[in-house]
Amino acid sequence: MRAPAPRHIQLSRRRTTQQGMATLVIVATLFFIMSMVAAYTNRNLIFEQRTSSNLYRSTMAFEAAEAGVEWALSMLNSGHIDDSCEPSADNTAPTFRDRYIAIDGDTGLITAAAADASGRGTLNATCVFDGTDWNCTCPASGTASPDAPSGVGPFPAFRLRLSRASTTQPGLLIIEANGCTRLDNACLNFPATSLGGEGRAMQQVLVALRSALPAMPAAALTVRGTLDVGAGTALGAFNTDTRTNGITILSGGAVANLTDLQLGSIGGTPGTASVADNDPVLGGLADGSRFFEVSFAAAPGVYVEQPGVRLLTECSDPCSAATVRDAAAANPGRILWIQGDLDFDSSGDVGSASAPVMIVAEGSVTFTSPVTVYGAIYSRAETWESNGAGAVIGAAVAEGDFAGNATTSFQYDRSVLSRLQHRHGSFVRVPGGWSDFKEPL
Repeated sequence: MRAPAPRHIQLSRRRTTQQGMATLVIVATLFFIMSMVAAYTNRNLIFEQRTSSNLYRSTMAFEAAEAGVEWALSMLNSGHIDDSCEPSADNTAPTFRDRYIAIDGDTGLITAAAADASGRGTLNATCVFDGTDWNCTCPASGTASPDAPSGVGPFPAFRLRLSRASTTQPGLLIIEANGCTRLDNACLNFPATSLGGEGRAMQQVLVALRSALPAMPAAALTVRGTLDVGAGTALGAFNTDTRTNGITILSGGAVANLTDLQLGSIGGTPGTASVADNDPVLGGLADGSRFFEVSFAAAPGVYVEQPGVRLLTECSDPCSAATVRDAAAANPGRILWIQGDLDFDSSGDVGSASAPVMIVAEGSVTFTSPVTVYGAIYSRAETWESNGAGAVIGAAVAEGDFAGNATTSFQYDRSVLSRLQHRHGSFVRVPGGWSDFKEPL
């Protein structure tokens, strides 16, 4: 029989066993804490991943809505389009303006085409990004349905709605854009419905038509400097509009050979009495650029850069009547800017009473053929040397002097000028007219 271990050895073994148990408990506790920390860290990583994914999708939807607004502005300032919103060479095709809004030529009030009772348009152009480019549809009726892209995506899309902005203030329009991370009617419609796992955003922007002719001329022919077409030349100027007091010619300098001109004014007013020459306001302007700013509320360099200007770079010098006719037919509602002289050298009207033209020529304008121009002509030439017979129904303005041996007839027409003022120009954003917090109805 083995003798029992001494008491001090028994106590040592018991203490060692207890220390081992304590160590095991401490290690298990540390492992548990480390597991909790790892689980919490993993939870944060998952949360961050979900947050990043949501932010990515919401940003994509927001940028799609913003792209929709910018695209709408570009289309409002463009020419003829087809049902795919692509530029069309067919001048009988509508413009984006024609298809989606109506502008009253007399009041300038804008209404949406096919509007509901609240004045909101029910025709909604829609675009989707297919990974390479935007695929768009501009329906004349019904719901837009561009082809859905193939692949895993995401493929952001936007849908537009144009709405009446005011029943009293001319030139105002509301553009609304719904953006979504994929092409889905529920996400893009007005009102929209959120989709699980998809980003959705909206933008609403107030835009205004910056008029091509902000200041309506007060005379059939306005000349900043002097007017002298020589003795015996039958240049004509006619104005029976009572709101302008029937002024036929307004000039900052002298008008030579007044009695040789063909003048017609309000009934009972002698023709020579309808000429307002040596006007101190016109004569007091420092130079032609200042006169341009007064006439168009913008410096020449700013005015020509607006999106509603069609710069006729294809013109020879002088630019021909055929080139201007083609440009006017292809760009309704836009300003035609000619970088030199203009010669109406072939017969046929330019513009019409219902669709006039706004022409700015850096040089002189002559009439080799007896062309009738409906609209407004502004010449930036230092001296507008005008020759030949023709007619301008609307108004004409010379930034410098007016000379030559023209037998042109200038007839003041307020209705033509009103259509230019209210329907021609560029749509631009109104400062402070943007929001992304008001949900479209």
